[in-house]
Amino acid sequence: MLRALVPQARTSSIAGFVPRIVQPLLDAACSEKSLTDALQCISRELGFDTFMYAVTTCPQPTHDSRSYVWTSLPEDWVRLYDQNSYIEIDPRLRGAWESIVPLVWDRETFPDTAEHRAFFAAAAAFGVRSGVAMVFRNRFHAPAIFVLNSSVPSLDSERRRHVNSVLGQAMIVGSCVHDLLVASVVERCIPPPTQGRPLSVRERACLQLAARGLTSGQIGSQLNIGERTVHQHFSNLLAKLGAANRHEAIAQAAAAGLIES
Repeated sequence: MLRALVPQARTSSIAGFVPRIVQPLLDAACSEKSLTDALQCISRELGFDTFMYAVTTCPQPTHDSRSYVWTSLPEDWVRLYDQNSYIEIDPRLRGAWESIVPLVWDRETFPDTAEHRAFFAAAAAFGVRSGVAMVFRNRFHAPAIFVLNSSVPSLDSERRRHVNSVLGQAMIVGSCVHDLLVASVVERCIPPPTQGRPLSVRERACLQLAARGLTSGQIGSQLNIGERTVHQHFSNLLAKLGAANRHEAIAQAAAAGLIES
């Protein structure tokens, strides 16, 4: 699943001139104050309701990486996102990854498919109806995404003008967040407290097919998902089961009656 990350105070590597918009976050990073509260206040100052930062420890689709998320959205949304495998259909992820500039989006930005309708209907209940998404790279080659969410349903001309006016500041904030978190997460590979949480339907399906001897590519073909997504599901279920590899995960799941042996 998406592993909840609670950032701890640390010294930022940002030196020289510090833009005013990120100063509260840097102050909190060097003190005992809550980084989540600081970033949430910044998000609201920019005209958004919530934020989300996510990073994976490995960009290669041939590895089962770990992924982490830091967000001011309710835990219920993070859990629902995991259980419904929204990572497979969330169009903001692909859109931001394929864009060389921040993706300014609302519902009309993406194709009107049944999967998208289901995703955005669920997201809207948590105030995720429009926003900005941007991807960051780093020396670890670990991709990360920073998202600012709004409950505003559509980007009319007035709202779009506002978003465009704060886009530069949003990019600075995202870069600062990335600097504060990526080294501690990727370099130290912080283990999240997810062991024991239930497997999603998709994770069980991946594990069942692996137990039958299918490779990641074959599992992806069976489930109509990408090989990278298959590895994402395996990284999630390994953490949940506390298993070192797929063989150990299959044995544990079979013993617990989670899959057919």
